[in-house]
Amino acid sequence: MSGTSEAVTQATRLSEIGFPEFTTKLITDVFDALISSNIRQTEAYIELLQQTSKSLSSFINDTKDDISGDMILDFLARALPADVDNQEKVTAVENNGGNATLNQDQANALNAALETPEEAGVADNNQIAVDGQNSYDAILDAVARRISVNKYDMLKEMVKQGILRLVIENGDIETRLTFTTYGSSFSRETQNKYNRKAFSAQARAKTGSILSSWVKASASTKYSNVTVTTTSKVDQDRSGSRVNIFGGVKINFRTDYLPLDQ
Repeated sequence: MSGTSEAVTQATRLSEIGFPEFTTKLITDVFDALISSNIRQTEAYIELLQQTSKSLSSFINDTKDDISGDMILDFLARALPADVDNQEKVTAVENNGGNATLNQDQANALNAALETPEEAGVADNNQIAVDGQNSYDAILDAVARRISVNKYDMLKEMVKQGILRLVIENGDIETRLTFTTYGSSFSRETQNKYNRKAFSAQARAKTGSILSSWVKASASTKYSNVTVTTTSKVDQDRSGSRVNIFGGVKINFRTDYLPLDQ
């Protein structure tokens, strides 16, 4: 198959790419992503409102069991750090067989950090630390309640300020098709021929002494044949076509705050 025929054959397969289907799916997927993003944001707003609409005591009961051990350890390390240099997340509250021994100063410092407001509905406002032996598990539970109060206060503050919302202001969807095919064929024929023949013959005769010395005979023959043949043939066949395909999405974003505490 010549280069031109091959290039044309490939170009006729352009419809197999399915460019309209590609463009349709690109647009559909973009809009589906935008809608899904907006739904997720709305769900987050609803969940936030549901959580902050609870009373503080209900919020503590619903969330205190989800407080991780790392969060509790970090709280104790900041509220009552151990006297150890260059170490992080080390607390003076140690588990000694299910108990923690605290002196008066340590108990006062821990109680100050654990204090909860009256609306939390916690007995003695979460003041559980005493001078002497303390239940280690009771301290952990008190810390979890205090962290839940902190989370509730943070969510309330978020509601007052409004939620950072991602909004699509404008966007461009661009599709472009690139399809490249190129064919080329080349043929060369060269023939050279050279022939040369040569023949030469010469004869001489004398009459002898009977005749005069000037009577002589001679013959000479020459033959030459030269043949030159040169053939040169060049065939070239070139063809090319190009189509561009490109798919991209350009979206400009802006953010704003959606007030929730209205």
